[in-house]
This record gives sequence, C-alpha cells and structure tokens, in this order.
Amino acid sequence: MKAFARPFFGSAVCAAALLFGISGPAQAQDPKLADLVKLIEKQQQQINMLRARLEQTAGQAQKAEAAATEAASKPSFLDKVSLGGVAEVEVTNSEAFSGADTSDITLATVEFFVDTQPHEYLSTHVQMLYEDDGNENITLDEAFATLGNTEKFPLYMQAGKWAVPFGGFDTDLSSDPLTQSLGEVKEAAVLGGVAYEGMALEAYLYNGDTQKAGESDKIDQFGLAASYGGEAGDVAYNLGAGYINNMADSDALTNSLGTNATAINKYVSGFDVHGDVSFSNVTLRAGYMSALKSFQSGEVAFNGQGAKPAAWHVEAAYSMPILGHDTTFAATAQGTKEALALGLPEQRYGAAVTVGIVDHFSITGEFLHDEDYSVSEGGTGNSGHTATLKLAAEY
Repeated sequence: MKAFARPFFGSAVCAAALLFGISGPAQAQDPKLADLVKLIEKQQQQINMLRARLEQTAGQAQKAEAAATEAASKPSFLDKVSLGGVAEVEVTNSEAFSGADTSDITLATVEFFVDTQPHEYLSTHVQMLYEDDGNENITLDEAFATLGNTEKFPLYMQAGKWAVPFGGFDTDLSSDPLTQSLGEVKEAAVLGGVAYEGMALEAYLYNGDTQKAGESDKIDQFGLAASYGGEAGDVAYNLGAGYINNMADSDALTNSLGTNATAINKYVSGFDVHGDVSFSNVTLRAGYMSALKSFQSGEVAFNGQGAKPAAWHVEAAYSMPILGHDTTFAATAQGTKEALALGLPEQRYGAAVTVGIVDHFSITGEFLHDEDYSVSEGGTGNSGHTATLKLAAEY
C-alpha cells in the first residue's frame, strides 16, 4: 500500500503544481480579456449603427426611386405642347382675263402654330401667318381656347379668333376653292356646341367688321352650324350645313364693300351645305353657299342690280403610292354666280398632282383654267389660266 501511495501522491502534487501554474497566469490576463470584450461590444454597436444607416439609406433610395417612377409616369410640360407649321414656295405662270402674262417665284405662305393641352378639359391654339400679299406682314391668324372634352362630355365652348364654321373648304388642290374665296368669315367670336355620336350642333356670336348704317357698333352677328360624320363599312362620310346672319363679314365681301362696310343698308344672311365621302383611296367633295337675299346695288352690284353672290365646287381625288412615294391626283370643277364684283371667275376647272418626296416635304403641280363672266354681264368674256409648282415643307 505504501509503495502505491507514494507514486499517486507525487502525481497529485505535480498535477496541483501544473494547475497552479496555469491558473496563475490566467488570472494575470483577466484585465486584457475585459478590454477585449468591451472592444467587441463597441464594434458590435458600430456594426448595428452601420446596419441601421444602411437600412435608412436603402429606404431613402426606394422612396427616391418611387418618386422618380411617379414623376416619369406624369406628363411633362413638353407632352402638353405641340409645335408645327408649313413653309411654301410657289413658282407661278398666269394669264389674266386681260391677256397679261406674268410669272413669279414667291414665298407664298409661312405658317407657325402652338397647340397646348394644359388640362384634359382645356386646349389652346395660336397660329401666326405670313402670306405673299405685298405687305410683308406677319399676322395673328388664329388664337382661341376650347373648354371641353367631347370624348367624356358632349358640351363644349370655344372663344377667340378663327374661321367660324360657315362652309367646308377641305381640298387636295393647292388653291382654295371658290366657296372659301367667297364666304370664309374669320372673326373674334364665342361659340357653344354639343357633340354626340358623330353629330355636332354649334352656335356662335361675334361683332363683325361691317355694321348697319346709323347703328352703333355691337355684337349682333351670329351663326348656326350642324354636321354629321361617320363610317359605314369601308366608307367614311361627313355632311354639314351652316347659316350666318351677315354674309358681308367674309373677307371678300368686306373688301368689296370698301367704305360702305360700316354703313350697309341691312344684313344679308347666307347658308351653305358641304360634304365629303371617302372609299378605296378615293375622296369626293362638294360644297355650295349663297346669300339668301340681294345686296343693295350701291353695295355689291351685278349687271346693274344688287348682287346675290353664290359659289359651288366639286372635287375628286385619288391617292396611291408610285415608286415608293405617296401620290395624290385631284380634279375640280367650280363656279360662282353674281360674284363679278368680288373678282371671282364664273367658271373654274383644274387638276393637281401632289407627290410626297420625303416625310413632311411634298411637291404639287397644279393647273387652273378660269372663265370670266360674259360681256353682257359686265365681264370680259375671256378665259385665263394659272400654272403653279409648289414646294411645301411641313414641320
């Protein structure tokens, strides 16, 4: 037993000494472990703060992205504005009823417009115009605002200056139809209308450039217009009619009246009908307008009596591609009655070809043959012509 106890005792002593040797240094290192723990806790706090900042930054980035997406989805100011116009250069050769032969190159028309849509129920239109009429002036041709949206509500109102809805003057020729030369009325006016399923009814008021003798300058001119358009299979159509209580407010008649424009005996009312039909690349148009009464012979005369001017036109057009270029052929027959004092021919026949060279640029060749009123009616009885080559750039 004693021999066994000594080795065990010695081992125990050695183990105790070893344990003491180890525990002694560990206790000496305790302050450094505490510092390490504090350092780790501090770094953990910094990591938590960094994570919070990253989460905050990510949230701000998401909000910024959502705001940018929302802003991109909203229409910008430029989306509500449309700019455009046309510049036309004409080369002409004309033979007047007197036999005089002239030719010229002119900057015939420069037009510029700005359309805006500041609200779904409000639109505006402003148009500037230069025409080669000898005065080299740029004029405010049209400017009006329209309150309404007929796709959502049938009633609308328009106020400003524009050609009131009296006559239909669409054409595929270069020159205006004689109906427009006779009866276009461009005035500052207020219009109210209703549109529903292709039908439109309009009424307007204005104070024209003419007035009755002895009466004050006031708003006493008005007009009514009705139109209907639609489609039946492959056929598209538009029909219209109008009434105006003072036809003398057209540019042609006002100019013809001269100093009598503000002292006419009575207002002479007028009416018009017009329409067009399109099918298989063919478009047919027609229009007629006339005064309902005669003017006084001292105002607008014809053959020694008061004139009752009228005008009509018919037109046919066909469009087709030729060598990759959109091409339109058009032909017309037109005429007037008792419109000699307005400088209009009694008969007109014409044809035109328009070729689209590139996008927004076209060339039109047109030939018009005019016939004057007979000698017995105060005319020359002669004929004349106008050949025109027009270069038009739209933008």
